[in-house]
Amino acid sequence: MFKRLRQSLALWLAVQYALVFAASATILFGVLYWVLARALEERDQAIVERRAAVLAHAYADGQLGGVVERFSSGAVPDGDAWFVRVIDPRDGPIWVKAPPDWVQTVVQRIPIPEWGVTAERAIPTVRLPQDALRDYAIASRALFDGRLIQVGRSADSRAVLLAPLRRAFGIVGAFVLLLSVAAGTLLAWRATRPLREVSETARRILETGDYAARVRAPHGSGELAVLVRQLNTLLNKNATHVRVLRETLDNLAHDLRTPLARLRGTAELALQNAQDPVEARVALADCVNECDRVLHLLEALLDISAAEAGALKLNRDRLDVRTLIERAADLYREVAEERKIALTVDQPVPAEIDGDPIRLGQAVNNLLDNALKYTPTGGRVALATRLETDAVVISITDTGPGIASAEREAIFRRLYRGDASRSRRGLGLGLSLVKAIAEAHGGAVTAENAPEGGARFTMKVRRRLNPEKVLPILKLQSQIIV
Repeated sequence: MFKRLRQSLALWLAVQYALVFAASATILFGVLYWVLARALEERDQAIVERRAAVLAHAYADGQLGGVVERFSSGAVPDGDAWFVRVIDPRDGPIWVKAPPDWVQTVVQRIPIPEWGVTAERAIPTVRLPQDALRDYAIASRALFDGRLIQVGRSADSRAVLLAPLRRAFGIVGAFVLLLSVAAGTLLAWRATRPLREVSETARRILETGDYAARVRAPHGSGELAVLVRQLNTLLNKNATHVRVLRETLDNLAHDLRTPLARLRGTAELALQNAQDPVEARVALADCVNECDRVLHLLEALLDISAAEAGALKLNRDRLDVRTLIERAADLYREVAEERKIALTVDQPVPAEIDGDPIRLGQAVNNLLDNALKYTPTGGRVALATRLETDAVVISITDTGPGIASAEREAIFRRLYRGDASRSRRGLGLGLSLVKAIAEAHGGAVTAENAPEGGARFTMKVRRRLNPEKVLPILKLQSQIIV
């Protein structure tokens, strides 16, 4: 418990803030103490200066007698408390008046040899008070005849006067410091609670592997509240990525297991019929087909990863998108006729862009192959292009079952295959590759349900690309359908 308390961020913050507060309060008190002491000193000095000016004026009126008269007549309040001395530069002090506590009597012993005795004489001496309980103030004024008048008086010690203030500051300051540490620790403990919950959530995830654990989101819009919400968002995304990775691995294992099992079965069949060259050749041909299928899967995965990482290069050229659309339509027209699917092309105006013809052709072929795959017999598939200000839009619309709203984003993930496509042959990478190619050309691809039914895929590519921002891509045969 003590170790945890010692490592507590809230306690350290409270202690540091308390130390800063104590230092600030000490400096403030020191300044106030100096100002008060200085004010008291200046007040006492001002009183003495005024009294010296009054006595100098009295000396100017009646010389030394005028000064003596003011004290003897009682014109000076508290006259016995004042020290006054008139000094002649040549003869020294010519008149001195001192308070009783300023006069120190020294007994001087004078021996008289003739009589054989010692006489004692009291010699009064004026001394400034050297008492810790008292201070004094002295002021001097030059007189009109060259003499000097000095005036002084005792005052209460400023250190003694301010001693209660010092004691009060020490007691109150210590209490306030302890209170600030306690209150600061409590407030800092409450303020840093989101951080402790973050630490506890991270510990639970590491120890139990519970990726569904989340930090309780605090109220408000402070920095810690924003941090917690962003962390929860990050955990949600990580959980989604983990789930997608697991689904991807499951789908990949499923898609690889089938061709590998066929490859193994065909090889075993060839070994069993080793004496029949025709059967052996058929088995080897099947092995080649299955090997091509696995290679296409791996090549597509590599291409998608490279496109997303920006590590490939587009072989760009000036081309007309209408040419790509016509080629794709010619390539799949026979398939459409066999299934009695009406294949139409709508390209009213030229649509020239800077792009990789092989890659764009591969994307169009994948979209068209996907549309024909899910369009029932007697349906329709329409290809169309249109121009925008800085882009060309290619749309492929079919009359198939359409796309569930929950799958419109997921279908572009690699190796994702919806429930409707489980029974159909494919790798689940075609739309992922289309998305990567579209983004490499500065565009995007989206999926939606057509108003008249079926699905509509729309691919937008920029007409002119910035060479510094183009994602590079490898050459690949456009006929490869994944």
